[in-house]
Amino acid sequence: MAKVYAPNKQYIGICANVVFRDGVGETSDPHLIEWFKSKGYTVEEEPKQAAKRKPAPAKKTKKEG
Repeated sequence: MAKVYAPNKQYIGICANVVFRDGVGETSDPHLIEWFKSKGYTVEEEPKQAAKRKPAPAKKTKKEG
């Protein structure tokens, strides 16, 4: 999710389907992120995280008697 900062720090409203409060909105839509950048908004994107996989559970072996 990226934070979008409006040029007007006090803006409260909706722009391009993004809700802004005190000049800050959030979106994960790459098209909107680029649109906001092209219109002079500051966009702070979260670093992309590598897909995290949970390790497979250890296999239990039968104890031989």
